Amino acid sequence: MSQLKQALHNDVQALELIRDELALQAHLFKADAKDRWSELETNWDSLKHRLGAAQRAAAGAEPKVDAAAKQLLDALKAGYAELKNALRK
Repeated sequence: MSQLKQALHNDVQALELIRDELALQAHLFKADAKDRWSELETNWDSLKHRLGAAQRAAAGAEPKVDAAAKQLLDALKAGYAELKNALRK
């Protein structure tokens, strides 16, 4: 095999390895993003449940429920922002 053909062959093999590695990393990122989404959806359901309970409670609902809902809301905002930023990369 000529030197040029050998060099091209080596370059193609190197690119194939890089491509395979990137494909694996992309697949793993998708799995991580799906896992994070699942966590956020669980928190979303919890937030909706807590807000519904607070709305059904008397006007002077427990401050603990309000504080917990606020904390969960803040965590969801941060989680969604984190996931959105990660998907942009």
